[in-house]
Amino acid sequence: MTIGCGSWGRQTAPTVDSEMPSTFKVAMTLPDAIDDGSWSQSGYQGLKSIEKQLGAKIAYTEKTDALSDTQVTNVFRQYAKEGFDLIIGHGGRFVSSAEIAAKEFPRTKFAVLGTFPGNNRNLAALSFRSGELGYLTGVVAALKTKTNKVSFIGGMDYPHIKEGAILFERGAKATKPDITVITEWVGNWTDKEKCKIIAEKHIKSGVDVISTNADPGCLPLHQLAKKHGIYTIGWIQDLYQLAPGTVLTSAIQDSPGLLLQAATLVREGRWEGKQYKFGFREKVQKLAPFRGSLTAEQEAVVNKVKEDILIGKIDVSP
Repeated sequence: MTIGCGSWGRQTAPTVDSEMPSTFKVAMTLPDAIDDGSWSQSGYQGLKSIEKQLGAKIAYTEKTDALSDTQVTNVFRQYAKEGFDLIIGHGGRFVSSAEIAAKEFPRTKFAVLGTFPGNNRNLAALSFRSGELGYLTGVVAALKTKTNKVSFIGGMDYPHIKEGAILFERGAKATKPDITVITEWVGNWTDKEKCKIIAEKHIKSGVDVISTNADPGCLPLHQLAKKHGIYTIGWIQDLYQLAPGTVLTSAIQDSPGLLLQAATLVREGRWEGKQYKFGFREKVQKLAPFRGSLTAEQEAVVNKVKEDILIGKIDVSP
């Protein structure tokens, strides 16, 4: 049922079990469309998982990148006034709006996805241990490069995205100490032309493996890489189908799994206004299958590094 209008829309969905209606209500604000094939879609899938697994009533507002900070804050306020138990801002841009709303509605639980300490009361942050995947993808890039030059292209340099970039370089250099690693930021998540310009510059300089966490703006990058005969590493979802044989692997971050764990904490009354971090150990992130892009020996190296990360032998803190 649509209860909003304009280029950004607010939507609600019914509970999944009409025989046992739930009083648990969860709302989410998303920066882009729920079918963007990347970050916002993963958030929406998480919301649907909360609906299915916890029987929650859900609502969402998409395409909020088109809104001002004041408008976004008002979206948070409206959901709080309507009695939603948990209101989630799916990304780093929602921190300031969530802080304002959390002060005004102390009995409502708020969460933002990103690196943020929380307020020790009702506002917490949910984040992946992006350094784990950053380090591991750096190892993959270093094992695959023939030019000894690789790069990371990010969207916005939010702390959790930056963490992945920093550890990408660290993992690459731990594998090949003399490797050159370039990191560059698009400055947003949607500028396809700017991402193309950056990628072409990197390719011209000799980069033959590009890891990109700048979707959906950089989704066309994988086809561009295929055209130039180089390799890519995707982020968030398995992007192999975009350029088979070019995408070496993807750093999969299971937003639905992370969001479900967070909502469960609220539902069970165990919510704390702090930073929650999830990763390999909680099984919410992993590498996509290599599908023959690495040799058996190279895969063994990657698996060993992952094991060392899990047991704490390798430091993946930013």
